[in-house]
Amino acid sequence: MDPISLQNSTTSNLLRISGLASGIDTDSIVKQLMTAASQPLYELEQQKQWLQWQQEDLQDINTKLLSLRDNTLFKMKLQGTYLAKTVSSNTSIATATAGVNAVNGTYTLNVNQLATGATSASTSAIGAYDSSSNSYKTYNTSDITNIYLNGVQVFKNINQSTVTINDIVSAINSASSTTHVNATYDTTTDRLFLITNSTGSNAKIDFSGTDSTGLNFLTNTLKLNTSTVTGTDASFSFNGVNMTTSTNNVSVAGININLTGQGYTTLSVQTDTDTIYNSIKSFVDAYNDVITQINSKLTEERYYDYKPLTDAQKEQMKDSDITLWEQKARSGDLNGNSTLTSIYYSLRNAISGTVTASDGTKMTLSSIGITTGQWYEGGKLYIDDTKLKDAIQNNPQEVMDLFTKITESTTDVNATPGSSSSDGIAARLYYIVNNGINSITQEAGGGQYQLYDNSFLGQQINDLNQRMSDMQDHLNTLEQQYYNQFTQLETYMSQMNSQSQWLSQQLSG
Repeated sequence: MDPISLQNSTTSNLLRISGLASGIDTDSIVKQLMTAASQPLYELEQQKQWLQWQQEDLQDINTKLLSLRDNTLFKMKLQGTYLAKTVSSNTSIATATAGVNAVNGTYTLNVNQLATGATSASTSAIGAYDSSSNSYKTYNTSDITNIYLNGVQVFKNINQSTVTINDIVSAINSASSTTHVNATYDTTTDRLFLITNSTGSNAKIDFSGTDSTGLNFLTNTLKLNTSTVTGTDASFSFNGVNMTTSTNNVSVAGININLTGQGYTTLSVQTDTDTIYNSIKSFVDAYNDVITQINSKLTEERYYDYKPLTDAQKEQMKDSDITLWEQKARSGDLNGNSTLTSIYYSLRNAISGTVTASDGTKMTLSSIGITTGQWYEGGKLYIDDTKLKDAIQNNPQEVMDLFTKITESTTDVNATPGSSSSDGIAARLYYIVNNGINSITQEAGGGQYQLYDNSFLGQQINDLNQRMSDMQDHLNTLEQQYYNQFTQLETYMSQMNSQSQWLSQQLSG
C-alpha cells in the first residue's frame, strides 16, 4: 500500500482511537488536560451549589414563618381567642357552650317541655313483608297516586303499575325537602314510621287534599292515622323569664344551650383558663421553633476548608462520606445573613416590648409569666404556668390587650395594624413576620411552586447556569481540538511508519 492510501485510511479510522500508531494513551492524556481545563467549571458548580443551599434554607425558614403567621399569629391577634368560656350544668337537663359575649356568672334554667317533631306510625302490622318467603307485597299504583302529604303529591312520579313498601318509602323520602317528612319501614315490626325533620308546633304530618282512594289506602292498608299531627315547642324559663322555641337548641345571653330533658339546673359561665392557656402555649412553642432555627442558622459555624462537592468528586466517594462532607460544607451558609438578622432582631424587639392595657396598666410578656431564657439560647421563651394561668383568670382584659391591642393612629389613617410599637405583641409579630416573609421571598424566591424565580439568589443562579453553559460549550470545543491534534499526530506517525516500512522493503530488495 502506498503512503497516500495509508494516510487516507489512517485519517478515517484513527478518530478517537487511542495510540494506534504512536502507542500514546490519548484518552488518558486528554482526560488529564480536560480536568485541568475544567477547574473553572467546577468552581462555578460549587458556587451554584452554595447559592442553592442558601436558597433552600431561606425557603425552609420562610415556610415556618408562613405557618407562624397563618396558623398561630392570626388567631393570637383576635380578641375571641382570649374570651373563651366554659359552662357547667346538669347535662341531663341541658348542655351549653358560651360565646365570647357571654358574661361570667351563674344563670338559672327550668325546662318545662322539650321541642318535638310530628310522628305517625302504623298502628299494627301491615303485611308488607313476608319473612318466610323473603318477599314484599305489591300494591296497585292507582291506589296511591292522589295521596298528598303536607300539600305535596308525593307519588305522582311513580311509573310502574305496582309498587312495594320500599317504593313508597323512597317516594316519601325523595320529597322530604318540600314535605319535611321522612319515612322508614321496619321489617321486624312490619310497620311504617313517619317523622318530620324539624321540631316545634309548625312541624306537621298532614294528608289534607288526599282523595277517598288514597285515604282508604293510608287507613286500611298502611294503618296510619290520617288526622293532622303536629310537633311541640320547647318551653323553659331562663333567669325567671319564660320562653318558647321550636327547637331544643337556643341561644340566650351569649350562651348556646342544648335542652336535653325536663327539670331545673344552673348554668355557670366562667373564663376557660385552660383553653386560653393552651392557645398562648401553642404560640410560644411556634415562636420558639422559628426563633431557634433562625438563631441557629445565623450563628452556625462555617468550615471554609469544606467546599461543595462536584459530581466528579462524588463519584469517587461513599454515600456516607458524601453526607458527612456536605454537612460540613453546607454549615454556615446563612451565617450573618442580613435579611435573617433583620428579622431576628425585629422579632425579639416585638417580644420584649411594652403594651399599655385599656385600664392603663403597663404590660409585658414577663408580666404574665413569659420570660426569655439565657443569652446563649437566642431569645427562646419560657412559661411560668402558675403565673400565666393566674393572669388569665384574674386579669383577662389585660392579657387580651397585651396580645391584640391596636393603637388607632390620628396622624396616619392608612397605618397597617401592628406597625406601631404600642400595638399588641401578636399584632406586631404578625406585621413583622409578614414583612419578613416578603423580604426572604425577594432574596430567595417563593419555592417550588414559583413559575419564574426573579429573586436575588435566583438571578445569581440563573447567571451561573448561563456561564456554566457557555463554559461547557468551550470545553467541548477544546476537547475536540485536543482529539483533533492527537488524531493528526497519529496520522503523521502512521504515515512515517508506512514510509519507513516501504523504504526498508526497497532497501532489502
